[in-house]
Amino acid sequence: MSVSFGELSFSGISTDDILNTFLDMVKTSSPSGAEGPMRDYCIHRLEAMKPLCDDLHWQSDEAGNLIVEVPGEQCAHTDILVFSGHLDVVPPCMNVEPVLFEMVQEDGGRDILIQSDGTTVLGADDKAGLTPILEALKYSLSQKTPRPKLRLIFTVGEETGLFGAKALSDEALNAGFAVTFDHTGRQGTLIHKAPAHYDYKITFGGKSVHAGIMPEQGVNAIVFASRVVRRLPQGKIPLEDSPSFLTANLGKIWGGKGTNVVPDAIEFTGEVRGHQTDAIERQLEAIGKVLETESTLMLGTAYQYEQEVAYLPYELPLAHPGVKSVMAAMRKLGIEPNPITTNGGSDNNIFMARGLSGVVLSAAYVEPHSLKESVKLSDIVTCTQLVLHMMAAFAESPFTVAK
Repeated sequence: MSVSFGELSFSGISTDDILNTFLDMVKTSSPSGAEGPMRDYCIHRLEAMKPLCDDLHWQSDEAGNLIVEVPGEQCAHTDILVFSGHLDVVPPCMNVEPVLFEMVQEDGGRDILIQSDGTTVLGADDKAGLTPILEALKYSLSQKTPRPKLRLIFTVGEETGLFGAKALSDEALNAGFAVTFDHTGRQGTLIHKAPAHYDYKITFGGKSVHAGIMPEQGVNAIVFASRVVRRLPQGKIPLEDSPSFLTANLGKIWGGKGTNVVPDAIEFTGEVRGHQTDAIERQLEAIGKVLETESTLMLGTAYQYEQEVAYLPYELPLAHPGVKSVMAAMRKLGIEPNPITTNGGSDNNIFMARGLSGVVLSAAYVEPHSLKESVKLSDIVTCTQLVLHMMAAFAESPFTVAK
């Protein structure tokens, strides 16, 4: 017998289980490139669910991504819904010690704020996203709540360049819609538009000599680089006749041999991102012209300029049936959807570029990538309820849009 989405209630969710799962996760060290322990933890949790569902299957691909197949329940169609998050955490993230603070809300209710001890990040980015997915799956399997066929995709290397998502097979991405929990902000945040991101690297060349004996015979690559950098706009760059903008950032510099050597090689890496790829390409072209001009003016210099597309932009219409189902689930919980445009990237950029439509939702953590990162237990519980409501909403009718 089918169950109406409008009649469902998930009040039996265990807050203690959700808290314990999240604490287990943040205590499991998983820096980018060493996500194995976190992947093993998730597999351990999946193995414990096997008695609830014989048809639960998972695999780890060559990149280390964890891909889980879950059969549908009380669902008449065969479309596949993806829930996704990433296994890796930004440094410093080894041996996280979570600290819990009891909070009293304005209405007199109590909550728990979870932070690290201040020596590491907490890792709520993205373990506050993974916890609701696993806890909602456990609840759905045990209570046989409505859901379509599910695929969980837990990626590696998201924080360092979306490497896990880029390595996924076409088969893994052959699904109807993807929901990724990987953003800060209030519950209801729904990202349906995100930018492109281009990386670049410049190697500035000069000539090395002894800095104390014959500096006049050298060509200082740092001086060359400084002449270029002072001409490159940084931060937010407005675009003419457009409300949109670009952002540019020089993020790394290294080189030189010692204070007694005129440096002959310095490397800079930077990025440009925005929602208009033609504007990004013009900005990168402008950097090349600055390099050419300054190298001509400073005799004895040379340079190498490399560019790479990290990911492309996307925009998903709010009329997409998958977006409508997400918003319906939010409203069922009393959350008003807040569709926004972001200037940050995520695995969803890769999903969209490869044909899998999806959105990114907030996992409600705050101050990610900092030692002050935190999340409230009530928000993780709400995310868990939202996952269950989304399962039910997506089970009601097909949501795959023909390409």
